[in-house]
Amino acid sequence: MKNPPQGVKLVMAAICVMKLIKPEKINDPSGRGEKILDYWGPSKKLLGDMNFLRDLREYDKDNIPVAVMQKIRTEYLTNPDFDPQKVVKASSAAEGLCKWILAMEVYDRVAKVVIYCYTWPKQ
Repeated sequence: MKNPPQGVKLVMAAICVMKLIKPEKINDPSGRGEKILDYWGPSKKLLGDMNFLRDLREYDKDNIPVAVMQKIRTEYLTNPDFDPQKVVKASSAAEGLCKWILAMEVYDRVAKVVIYCYTWPKQ
């Protein structure tokens, strides 16, 4: 897939962020001569990985780096196009991955509350 729908690119970029995969610097397609960060190249490699689904199932959700969740929350969850109901129009597989990202974000928030409650000094 050379030029996938924007919803697929958006979700795969978020997956790359979660898996700590760095974007490539490519020439800006608008022709301004600038370099932009692009996750589609690394995303294609990731999608070709035979263990991609297994790695998502076994993802270490209890140790997600704070910087990763911060980036997911600020760059992806605030994007109105990062919505499973919109992404499904581009790809049902991307819809599932979008839901996975949302589930990881909720899990991260809840886990931090639970840890905080159990480590709070009793009075």
